[in-house]
Amino acid sequence: MRDARRVAGLALAVSAVCAARAPAQTSEQPNLIFTISAGYLTGGNLWNISRQLAFVANNGSGNLWDTVALGRKLRPGFAATLTATYFRSPHFGYSLEAGFFGIESESECVPLAPFTPSTDNENQQACSYLQGQNQRGDAVGFLAGIMWRLSTRGAQPYIRVAGGGAILGSSYVESAAQVITSGLPGATVFFLADQNHKELTWMLSLGAGAMLPLAPGYQLRIEARDLIVPLPRPTGPATDTAAVAAGSELPQPPVGFKVMHIPTITVGLDVVLERRRGRRY
Repeated sequence: MRDARRVAGLALAVSAVCAARAPAQTSEQPNLIFTISAGYLTGGNLWNISRQLAFVANNGSGNLWDTVALGRKLRPGFAATLTATYFRSPHFGYSLEAGFFGIESESECVPLAPFTPSTDNENQQACSYLQGQNQRGDAVGFLAGIMWRLSTRGAQPYIRVAGGGAILGSSYVESAAQVITSGLPGATVFFLADQNHKELTWMLSLGAGAMLPLAPGYQLRIEARDLIVPLPRPTGPATDTAAVAAGSELPQPPVGFKVMHIPTITVGLDVVLERRRGRRY
């Protein structure tokens, strides 16, 4: 009887120790985190062309051209991302992200000399419209990366690196505007055309942030990142060819890419799914 009591007491002690250790081990188990975030991104100068000719008319003795300076700079915009992060160890994890990045821009047009008078002053109309005009733009990115968190309890600071591809929704090259001719709207003046619109590019995200507990299974995530993305830009003015003057061609400039660093800050909600012994997510 005495030995049976000793065995029972030992079993209870072991059970108590295991029960006390289990909660402490919970956060050390692999876990999966889904995050939905919204963010704000800033801008920067994208391109400038100091001298671009714009056809006016043929006066019988030759073609008349206006001269304008053109440019494009990025505006502040908004971002929305959906991220899945899997921690296979307490500190190291993998991430997959799909995001919409509102990389909008603002066009610039400044005449370098008075506009040549014409019947409807199309170039002057177009340039006045383009100056300071908000140009919609966006990139849809799909990124994969790795993440390292410094701690697993309380506030959890981390760093994250992710890269992948992006689809550009609109042109960052084209400089064109609709004008009114003889009292009728609808004609379009092209200072620069983008007939070979580049839709695909790569994207890299370098981020650092923190995950803050809100309630069991939920966290607040704050992240600052450097969003690196090459955007199309004209590398020089469009050629003032006879075909452009005749209207059989549009003024197409040479186009390349400029790597832009876009500072971004996001705030998101984490849904934490933990894997416990004997159970799946």
